[in-house]
Amino acid sequence: MKSFLAFFRLIRLPNLLIIALTQYAVRFGLMFPLLSGSGFQLAMSEANFFLLVLATVMVAAGGYIINDYFDTKIDRVNKPKRVIVGKLIKRRVAMGAHIVISVLAIAISIYIAWYINYLWLSLIQIGSVMALWYYSINFKRRILVGNIIIALLTALVPISAGLYEFIELKNHLLEELQSFIELNTAENQIYASIFFKDVLSNIGLWIGGYALFAFLLTMVREIIKDIEDYDGDQEQGCKTLPIVAGITTANNTTIAISILTFLLLVFVQYTQLMSSEIISFLYFSVFLQLPLFMLIVKLLIAKKKNEYAWASRLTKLIMLFGILYTSVIYFQEFYLNV
Repeated sequence: MKSFLAFFRLIRLPNLLIIALTQYAVRFGLMFPLLSGSGFQLAMSEANFFLLVLATVMVAAGGYIINDYFDTKIDRVNKPKRVIVGKLIKRRVAMGAHIVISVLAIAISIYIAWYINYLWLSLIQIGSVMALWYYSINFKRRILVGNIIIALLTALVPISAGLYEFIELKNHLLEELQSFIELNTAENQIYASIFFKDVLSNIGLWIGGYALFAFLLTMVREIIKDIEDYDGDQEQGCKTLPIVAGITTANNTTIAISILTFLLLVFVQYTQLMSSEIISFLYFSVFLQLPLFMLIVKLLIAKKKNEYAWASRLTKLIMLFGILYTSVIYFQEFYLNV
């Protein structure tokens, strides 16, 4: 039982649930209401989307395992009470679990990509597995490289959910739209224009915004974690930003990225006010801007390890609030636009 619970700690079960929530939020909180509001429906089957989410979660789980496998020595310095690999779970068991989980994730992704006739899509999961492996053994020890890779992979979570659905929509509707275009009637031309220009571009803009939001906040959190792990990383010869440029420079970088995120959200709020989207404006103000402001203040005064740990948890909470904003989109599309 102890090893069983340790395994869930090893794969970061709460983080995996957030990843699954993100992809389902993109599907049902973002794409579904925006498509339905324009007379379209989701095309990807529930079973295939579940498999896509499962593959994404398994890639992340494998990444967490292999990261802890190679970070045992660092973790014994930075967080000795939280070491799992080699203490609660044997190293060979951890490596075996990583291989099995990652291979299954790739197999599932290949099946989904084959099913929708776009086999190249499986390169997303294959590339992610490879990136997480090299991150664990090399990239995370190099200045900013590891941070950027993890931020990009995080941004890929909402993008992949939207990309697969876009392609399934294209597969289901291309023939119909093509026949409409060939008829060359004004009504059918408008139908095609709505789908390709208005609906998909609007959804793509939202997904791109979510991806950018995830990228920026993940960069902040990863650098904060590097500051927390300074002692162990330095002992093992890592070249993270705090070690190479100093903790002050690393901290100032997180503040700069946080301010940039804050200003980008101000721009979104401006468009919300111009569109009289008061509920969205209030949500951004209370659940995104206020916590971001608190994060910036905390980073300005942070000196101790536990203060950076608090800032890291707050960053994750802000990301969760960002995901939950899809419930506001759903509410506005189905209850305020009727």
